Amino acid sequence: MNKKEEKRKITRQKIIDAATHLFARQGYHKTTMQEIAWQISMTTGAIFHYFESKRVLLDEVVKKHDQNMLPYVSFLSQAHSSYESILRGLVDMFIKQFQENPDAIIGLTSLSAELSETGMPVVKNIQAAYDRFVNAFEAAVSSMPDTIHKRAAGISVIAGIQGLAIQALLRKGEINFEELVLGFIDTQLSMNG
Repeated sequence: MNKKEEKRKITRQKIIDAATHLFARQGYHKTTMQEIAWQISMTTGAIFHYFESKRVLLDEVVKKHDQNMLPYVSFLSQAHSSYESILRGLVDMFIKQFQENPDAIIGLTSLSAELSETGMPVVKNIQAAYDRFVNAFEAAVSSMPDTIHKRAAGISVIAGIQGLAIQALLRKGEINFEELVLGFIDTQLSMNG
């Protein structure tokens, strides 16, 4: 890759990152291309040079969220001795992700809440990103007899963790994400045990 291609790739990623942040924090519909440009000190015209529309940019943001699921899917595909080991391993990963980039956790949730009833084609991609996690979770616990509602458990875990991330942002200074997640896991384990 030459320097021009590298610079283009870096700029494109900056645009996606800015859109991810703004879509997560104020919603897709309320975010303008101009705000995205301002976020990274670019012009709106420059943004349109990389993405022909906000909808195309949204598709890229959802692809990024889908890619964010891959480490969790990889973890879930490993052998686990218990439901608790799965939950605790996921918790460690989610806490690290939240500390590094909370938008990576809350972004898909925000888009889901806003876009689920719109009929936009991207909703299927959002669902597919969640299903990637849920299917892996379901497969990971498939041989564990104590977990009866395996698919529902997977959906509950991802929804619960993402909801806790939003609460941690809302309650900043009151309680941190790690405490919230550990409380959630205690609840999960007491219900499962």
